[in-house]
Amino acid sequence: MDYNSLASIASIAGVILAYFSFMKDKLANAEELGKLKQKVTSLEEQARANESRFQTIESKLDLIQQSLTRLETLLKKD
Repeated sequence: MDYNSLASIASIAGVILAYFSFMKDKLANAEELGKLKQKVTSLEEQARANESRFQTIESKLDLIQQSLTRLETLLKKD
């Protein structure tokens, strides 16, 4: 084999290895993106659940405040 044939074979092998390396990186990035999307979805669900809890707490605090206002009014009358 002459030097040109050897160089051509090495170049082709290099291109093939580079392609496989690129595909491996692309697959890893796609997997990481999928995990990130799953985490975002989970965090959005948690945010909705927390918002619901905060609304419940806020409405209960409003009721407590109203009750305290009524008690203060009754105590001031006496």
